[in-house]
Amino acid sequence: MNELYELTRKRRSVRRYGTAHIDDEVIHEIMKVALTAPTSFGHKPVEYVVVRDKDMIRKIGACKQMGGSQINGADAVIVVMVKTADKHQAEFWIEDGTIASAYILLAVEQYGLGACWVHIRNRMGQRGTSDQEIRSLLDVPDGYTVLNLVAIGEKAEEKRAYTDADLHTGNVHYEKY
Repeated sequence: MNELYELTRKRRSVRRYGTAHIDDEVIHEIMKVALTAPTSFGHKPVEYVVVRDKDMIRKIGACKQMGGSQINGADAVIVVMVKTADKHQAEFWIEDGTIASAYILLAVEQYGLGACWVHIRNRMGQRGTSDQEIRSLLDVPDGYTVLNLVAIGEKAEEKRAYTDADLHTGNVHYEKY
């Protein structure tokens, strides 16, 4: 059995959350998975702020003009940011943050929890960019850029898992297009 495939086919974006509190140890284990994500040249420029405070979660969601409210109700929000001050290390900052975020999404599913990626890069907030507003709220020093948020919580909606019939197998080519 392909355990990773079984996990990925069940992982779907969840935007409605129950009221259950996620144990701190589970969050810690999810973050350990994130820290194993590969990064370009092994520089490890991806950093995270784990937000559990409900009021702060709402404030972070308000930093995005459209689509930020989908984090409301989440028990935790992971702010994924990358150190972009050093241009040599930051060449692949989007890729580095994206890989780490994908690891988080899979780790969350492993615990039977729901998660949703919320895009922040190049999005507008209320007074400036979403990135600027979130960094200001969380006291993030200069030299970092917020790529996305990952909202995590108890699933309050069920979505069916993908099946083999859902796969776009025609998108896979071997040797040549």
